[in-house]
Amino acid sequence: MTRGKWLAAGLCTLALTACSSPSETPTADKTQVAPPQAEAPVSGNAPSPATADAARTITLNTQGVAPIGLTVRVKGIELGTDATLLNVSASYGGTQTNNIPLASDPTYLQDEQGNKLMLKPPTDNPRLNIIRGQQMDGQLVFLGAVPQDAKALTLVFNNNNPGDDIIAPGLSIPLKLDAASQ
Repeated sequence: MTRGKWLAAGLCTLALTACSSPSETPTADKTQVAPPQAEAPVSGNAPSPATADAARTITLNTQGVAPIGLTVRVKGIELGTDATLLNVSASYGGTQTNNIPLASDPTYLQDEQGNKLMLKPPTDNPRLNIIRGQQMDGQLVFLGAVPQDAKALTLVFNNNNPGDDIIAPGLSIPLKLDAASQ
């Protein structure tokens, strides 16, 4: 199986879990997929596949809060060659509406140069709706790679919307990548 097919299969299985109360949150499937066999470099000057294709994982502890009652915690980021994954926990504790979407309007990761990696919405909850009083835990998948030398990203939910919008609240969370890589 080629690296592209392997990653596509892995990305298809990743999605934010459905809304649930913290006590009802299902446990995540911990099944590991073995990486594809590395191909030999064509020339002696090419980087080894282990170095070129290795994902970089950074533990984060960053939180963003919107006035509507939305809280999003970013716990970690995996910087891959084809996609960037964020481990997140999101909750809505407001009282102005019964639910809010995190991805009704453009939702993306933006690097320091202004490049945007767009969210790959989960098929079972494409707008990332959160019901009042409930929490979602899981991974957000953004298609594309972050530059190796990037020091920071910004996670943007519902671009250009105010944080108190009851239809699609906006939220921007700065993410520092200079934390210790694993």
